[in-house]
Formats: sequence, structure tokens, C-alpha cells
Amino acid sequence: MYCNGIIVRRQSDGKYRGLDSCGADENWYLSTEPDFEPFYEENIERTYYDMPQGSWVAACTDMEYIKKYIAESQKRGIPYRLILCETDIPQPQFDAAGLEKTFLGYDYAYTGGDYYSAVYQEVPYVFAHLALNENGLFETEDEMKAYLAEREEFIKTHPPLTLEVGDFTVYKLWEVKIP
Repeated sequence: MYCNGIIVRRQSDGKYRGLDSCGADENWYLSTEPDFEPFYEENIERTYYDMPQGSWVAACTDMEYIKKYIAESQKRGIPYRLILCETDIPQPQFDAAGLEKTFLGYDYAYTGGDYYSAVYQEVPYVFAHLALNENGLFETEDEMKAYLAEREEFIKTHPPLTLEVGDFTVYKLWEVKIP
């Protein structure tokens, strides 16, 4: 897996600790602000504009931008989390050496934008028999593989569009602290 970078996420009290922000402004919540939008559009959210589908993860590799985001979040009193993500997608690449990391689990989500998560949106309702960890994610790569195999079989045996299809990838997620 490649270490793709950091995603800034609004802190929430829910059990799910992954990437999904469908219907809420939880990831990159300052991205439309004048001081943050140009960098965000050009360097993070490239998936919709410049890059072929599945070739870029909307994560940040610029520590100065992350620190600026943190400072503005603190100034505004916005509680935040920093999520380090690893995927099989080679771009972007980030050196996470020296960061304090806490493993969260495996998610299966879109590579950009709202990071729509099939784990968050489907497992509790369609695959409720599958066990998720305390973060609402799969604990192991083998559990993720079993889910993906079951999901593929479900797609083959049920009407089209029963499950979301799109630019999904497997994420290995960590919560990180910036020194």
C-alpha cells in the first residue's frame, strides 16, 4: 500500500471513525474558504478535474497546509481529526515517518470528494452479519477481502443499483497527531 497523505475531518461523536461525510460537511470543511480553496482544488481534490478515475486520492501531502488548517480550526473552535490514509493508488505519496499513529481500521470508500464509504453505508444494513471494530471499520485486511467478495456476489445476484458503484478503493486508516 502507498501512504497517500492526510485528510482533515471534523471531530464527531459517532461510532464510525472512517472517511464518509455523505450529507455533511465533515471532511475538508474549510475547503471553500478563500484562504484554503485554491490549494485544496489544485492539490487535493484533483480527482474530479485532472486525474483519471482511480488514480488519485484526495489527501494532503503538504504539512504547511495541514498546520494552517489546524491553526484555523483551533481559531474557530472547530474540533478536528487528522486521518492518515494508505491505499493501493500510487498518487499522491506522503512520508509519514515520525508521526504518532493510532490504527483505526479498513474502509472501502470513494477516492475523493465526500469519500462515500460502502462500509459505513452498507455493512450495518445489507451485511449486518459482518463484524466491525470499535471504529465502525474492518479490523483486518482478511475481513475486508471477505466483505469485498461478498459484496461482489451480492451485486451479481441483485438488481442493478442496489448497492452504490463508483470510484471505490480500500483504505487503511490511522489517526495521527502533528507535532
